[in-house]
Amino acid sequence: MTNSDAGMADLSHAVMNAALADGSAHHLSETITDFARYRESWWIYDRAGWWEVTRADVAAGLDLMEANMRLADQAVRRSTSRA
Repeated sequence: MTNSDAGMADLSHAVMNAALADGSAHHLSETITDFARYRESWWIYDRAGWWEVTRADVAAGLDLMEANMRLADQAVRRSTSRA
């Protein structure tokens, strides 16, 4: 039986918060924090904790979105630094 089968999240908030704090995990973007990259997988936030994204097509889409959002985040930082 897996955590998912038991209705328990795959990863606790405490573990993800620690990983985000020490840099071993990062959010999808500066503004999209419901997804995080940790241990070579994508994870999605839930009130109960974090669930690992196991579908390859969804993970590939998140990889693409991360690359696009990185460019968007950089553009916002540049435009606000000029203001």
